[in-house]
Amino acid sequence: MEKENCLKVQMLGDFIITYKGKIVQLGKNQTTKALQLLQLLLYAGSQGITRLQLMERLYGSDMEGDHANNLRVTVFHLRRLLKNSELPKEQYIRTEDGRYRFESSFPIEIDVVQFEHLLEQADKAGACEQRLELLKKACYYYKGYFLPALSAEEWVIVAGIHFQNLYFAALEEVCGQMKRRREFTELLELCSRAASLYPFDEWQVYQIECLLGLERPKEAMALYEKTTEMYFDELDMPPSERMVECFRQMSSQIQLNTGDFNEIHKMLREEPRLGGAYYCTYPSFMDIYRIIVRIMERSGQSVYLLLCTVLDERQRQMEDSEGLKRITECLAEAIQETLRRGDTFTRYNISQYLVLLTGVCREDCHIATSRIDACFRKKVSSRRVHVNYRVASIADIPGIRSESFVDSGQAVNWEEKNGFKELDSASDSPLSDGGL
Repeated sequence: MEKENCLKVQMLGDFIITYKGKIVQLGKNQTTKALQLLQLLLYAGSQGITRLQLMERLYGSDMEGDHANNLRVTVFHLRRLLKNSELPKEQYIRTEDGRYRFESSFPIEIDVVQFEHLLEQADKAGACEQRLELLKKACYYYKGYFLPALSAEEWVIVAGIHFQNLYFAALEEVCGQMKRRREFTELLELCSRAASLYPFDEWQVYQIECLLGLERPKEAMALYEKTTEMYFDELDMPPSERMVECFRQMSSQIQLNTGDFNEIHKMLREEPRLGGAYYCTYPSFMDIYRIIVRIMERSGQSVYLLLCTVLDERQRQMEDSEGLKRITECLAEAIQETLRRGDTFTRYNISQYLVLLTGVCREDCHIATSRIDACFRKKVSSRRVHVNYRVASIADIPGIRSESFVDSGQAVNWEEKNGFKELDSASDSPLSDGGL
């Protein structure tokens, strides 16, 4: 009976109150002062909260206005909301010695209190099986950001960071122990929940490791590609070293059926045979770069690394937007269409591409960037958009004696270079096909 009559309060992931299994309706707008007051009183628990603290958190520290009177009005509105709800008719809001409390004749269960209680029990349990089970239970109990509708309020931000840190610490410990035990199925569920709540905190790495542990490398590869795409689009950054390492593990675990030499050769061959530069993922680009460095050390072949960055009219990186995404897609098309089949490129982040130019001299790099820029200008006519080209010989790295210039106006005009056709004649594709 006591459990049936319990008032359950959810503050993690949403603000929901239920009584006897039914949601208590207290208005559609969760940001009203009356509901904020209720949330403050419930969060304060039995110890309550002072009048001064309430006024500061509800109305700010600005001394203008009659905050004491505002608080009285807000308390009146909250009492009316509670009176008109399906809750039993009680006083609920108590004041004593300058402190405000929420009190009821029936028990109250608040999720943040239960969450912390589970973690406290885990600490008392010590390093044992019971501790792991309590930590797992706490991780399942956590449902997301603390009072998300009030995410701009200072007290909510402070409390939210506190609960998030507790959750991350508990889940990290759980991940470590369950990985050692190879309990990948349940761990995958826990990490998938974390990744959906916090998609930019790399919980996908644990998801990928679980899928690899369960011998599901293709699913792991699909998750990797989806995650790196999200990182590029939303955060304008490449995958981390941990994620790149996961990529290599996935690649090594994908097993193919036994085949003869002709079948293998056919599988390795590029089909269809496309013209222009070869696009690959960032981890693959890293491997290609390292292989080319080794080849260059033996053969003495000249190789240059080119970084192409989209800039605005003030020569600054542009803010992430749908417009920027389309512009960088045009840049990728220009790179692919104008460079040779033997050149390789990848997206480094939403506004930058990396290119490996093989068998060229520094002058030829200017020729390449002029061609990229000319092609790019046909696709993007706005003069508010520029592309910065930064080039360095791999032999110079890590010294990075690089050269930087913006747009074709500052690059060498390839049409005036006699060396261009000589370089092109040694390439894999003719000039008419757009190959450098």
